[in-house]
Amino acid sequence: MNKDYIKLHLIVFVLGFTAILGNLISVSPISVVFFRTLIASVSLFLFLKYKKVSIKLPFADVKMLLFVGFLLGIHWLCFFGSARLSTVSVSLVCFSTTSFFTSVLEPFIKKTRINYTDLLLGLIAIVGVGLIFKFETDYKAAILIGVLGAFLAALFSIYNSNLTTRFSSSVIGFYELGGAFLTILISLPFFVGFSVVTNVDFMIKSNDLLWILILSLVCTVYPYTQMISLLRKIPVFTINLSLNMEPIYGIVMAYLIFGEKEKMSLEFYIGAFLVIGSIFVQPFLKQKNLSISEEV
Repeated sequence: MNKDYIKLHLIVFVLGFTAILGNLISVSPISVVFFRTLIASVSLFLFLKYKKVSIKLPFADVKMLLFVGFLLGIHWLCFFGSARLSTVSVSLVCFSTTSFFTSVLEPFIKKTRINYTDLLLGLIAIVGVGLIFKFETDYKAAILIGVLGAFLAALFSIYNSNLTTRFSSSVIGFYELGGAFLTILISLPFFVGFSVVTNVDFMIKSNDLLWILILSLVCTVYPYTQMISLLRKIPVFTINLSLNMEPIYGIVMAYLIFGEKEKMSLEFYIGAFLVIGSIFVQPFLKQKNLSISEEV
């Protein structure tokens, strides 16, 4: 189990680069997600073919996997869109509210009892984002989009936890990343019609190509398939709460790369402390509840 938690935090560290790469790439967020999902899904397809792993599944299962891929694709649009409309730091902190949405949604979807410890920690994260929303008035749209992305992240994590016991992580990753790609592809006429993107957005510059490849392979295929595998061993809420470390890594790296652009108000850092602090409180509260139950 310790190796699994070490792997989890290694993945979170890698994911800390994601929003930074999204800002380094010059094309629009829609184009970023388009190329990211295209390259990642094709890479997984070739990998499965090389390993001679069958991708044939019952139609009902394919529909479910593609639906989760749809949630993933919209989540990534929100994630990168939030970062472009504000800063990497704002986008990452909003993403940390995933733990709150998980604590609320998981009992209803899985028909289990509400864990009030998880709910309390999630509420702390929401209070932190509320504080940021109140004082970072220039970024209200970005915050709302970022929180919507966190809501979608909670949904696909919960659904994935049910799928991991039935299929390999690579097969799940192929269908879901393919579903995310199809979501963006089908949505393109809508985005073009409203002048959200143009043909120029899909003309990759030479310096963008390297960042897109790193984003697609290092920050997508590896962490995504490994995260699916970890869902078999670690609770969904614990994984999503651990992802609260992503802003810590991302904010520090963003400040080192982008400098003063990432400097925020004091209230932002207070809110971020509340959001990110939940990850450090969770093990203590979990252990305390376990001790109480054992005494009883």
